[in-house]
Amino acid sequence: MQFKFLVSTMFFVLGIYEFSLAQQSWDLNQCISYAIENNIKLKEQDILNQLVSEDLSQSKRDLLPGVSASTQAGMNYGRSIDPNTNRYITNQFFSNSYSFNTSISVFEGFRLQNQIKYHKFRKQISEYNQLNAIDDLAFTVMTSFFDVIYYEGMLEIAKEQVETSKLNLKTVERQVEVGLKAKSDLLEMRANLEREELNRIQIENSRKTALLQLKQQMNYVSPEDMILTDEQDLVFQETISNPDELFEQFTNWSPYYKSLEANLKATEKSLSINRARLYPSLFASGGMNTGYSETNRAENGQVIKFGEQFVNNRNQYFGASINIPVFTKWALRSNVKKAKLDIEQAKTYLEDEKQKLFFEMANDLTDLEALYQEYNQYKKRSEVDELAFKAAEKKFEQGLINVIEFYIAKNRLATTNSQVLRARLQWDIKMKTLNFYKGQRFWETENSLQSQFSE
Repeated sequence: MQFKFLVSTMFFVLGIYEFSLAQQSWDLNQCISYAIENNIKLKEQDILNQLVSEDLSQSKRDLLPGVSASTQAGMNYGRSIDPNTNRYITNQFFSNSYSFNTSISVFEGFRLQNQIKYHKFRKQISEYNQLNAIDDLAFTVMTSFFDVIYYEGMLEIAKEQVETSKLNLKTVERQVEVGLKAKSDLLEMRANLEREELNRIQIENSRKTALLQLKQQMNYVSPEDMILTDEQDLVFQETISNPDELFEQFTNWSPYYKSLEANLKATEKSLSINRARLYPSLFASGGMNTGYSETNRAENGQVIKFGEQFVNNRNQYFGASINIPVFTKWALRSNVKKAKLDIEQAKTYLEDEKQKLFFEMANDLTDLEALYQEYNQYKKRSEVDELAFKAAEKKFEQGLINVIEFYIAKNRLATTNSQVLRARLQWDIKMKTLNFYKGQRFWETENSLQSQFSE
């Protein structure tokens, strides 16, 4: 009974916790932080980092000597070779042997040293890619977050449209009853109300889809709805920077750009590794061998003891070997040629990405200026359309305009309000993007990455 009570209490507490977690308000930074902690792709990237780190560690261990030890034991029957005399005998005998060997690379054209540097750059690339994956995830979550905010704003506008139409419909119903309005106006308003209700349902479905996509990116598996909060006190200002200055700031700290530079350096080290294979290789080796055999007997015919044979049969050797690549069907030189082409490809890709980044930043700066002007203009237009709608509403009640003119003013106000919402959210996204180019990760407490890359 106590166990059942404990289990029930546990599930009750967990249920309360999940409910409270779902009911809390989520701002943009909280959504991004949760996604970074729980996103599966980032966990996969962490595993890749560990694999690359192990490759680097192994490349360093390759400088150490190789050591091996072996032993062998067996019983010989029939015609066999005597280990002592190398003659054929037919006696049954037992023998075993022991060996200890070591070898070390003396010179391989600095291949091992360049291999260490190559894996260091690969490790840097992996680390930069992980940071870049976090940045990409943050912007993906941000886009989905503002999609939900946009549909929530559009839903509020749609609800206001429906509520306004319901109130006006009641007014027209009374006017039709007393003969002040034609029944056709009433039918038109009912039809328009149904269209607005359908529009509200469609926007609600779009909001649910956008919210589901946000949860997927966050790996937030709770079926409960999320309450999102957005900054409403944004200060709109015309903030324009120089594209050249912005590009220089971004390339000084960007993990994406740093990964491209590290990739170029890694390809250069790959060329050095392939060139090293054209040089002669020098290795030093040594070892010790010993053994025991029942055919090894003293003058009196007794088998010499194991310990005595182990000492007496020992032999040591030390030597060196050199390997000169004389002709390998041009495979080594072909690899060198391909490594040079890989460098040219990496340089071309780096330049191409630099160009794309520069023009992307220039376009973002232009879009920011345009959205700033659009927002101000839509805001002014919204105020005018609000006054125009109120005037149209009074005129419609007095019978001075028909129902079509009334709905033209009503829909124009809704369209303008939606444009205000769209411009505000797009401006916020562009502003966060441009601040990110300057090194500000808006979802973190510390707003700069520059310290992570300081040498």
